[in-house]
Amino acid sequence: MRRGFTLLEILVALAVLAIFTAALLAFTQGTLAANRAARKQAQLLEELKDAAGYLADTLQEAQAVVSGATVNGAACQPPTCLAALLPDPNNPGLCALRAYRLEPRSTLGPDYKAPDPWADANTYVLREYRLGKQACTAATFTNAQPYVVLDLVDNDPNLPFFQVQTAPRLALTLNLRLKAREGNRLLYVPGPGQVYTVRVYPRNAP
Repeated sequence: MRRGFTLLEILVALAVLAIFTAALLAFTQGTLAANRAARKQAQLLEELKDAAGYLADTLQEAQAVVSGATVNGAACQPPTCLAALLPDPNNPGLCALRAYRLEPRSTLGPDYKAPDPWADANTYVLREYRLGKQACTAATFTNAQPYVVLDLVDNDPNLPFFQVQTAPRLALTLNLRLKAREGNRLLYVPGPGQVYTVRVYPRNAP
């Protein structure tokens, strides 16, 4: 005669099943979180490369970097701001301004960013200020139009974002790193302690 399972055996089996299910769920959640983090890092790296390429292409046309520039009433100096003048090929003596300033993300309006309170408190945005047909000797610029070039820039105060070398020839160095949070993970692009560096030699500089 066959004997059925006892209550104790059933409870033990249920406990083992619960432990196995919890372990499987934790593993699945961990895998999904890692996949989300990897996708986020890949997306940020692509955005960083696109922005760096745009900056390099634009600054290659520069004639000069403006020392002591004032853009829309605020000082613009490396390492957190860079003002460059690009010659107008159709108007000798006139230049277009391209200024790049790192600003706290919290200062950006909601129309220009995705809602993210953590990012507002811990990252910068890189904004480009454009103004055309200025004297190539100008140092003060007003009514320049701002545009967002790059979001989620690491706000590390020790990172020299913009560096200018004047001799033996003008050279500009851009040091960029992005920072974001995905779930409980803090992501750095290109990586913790690493910097994405671009060096530009403006072709129109004397």
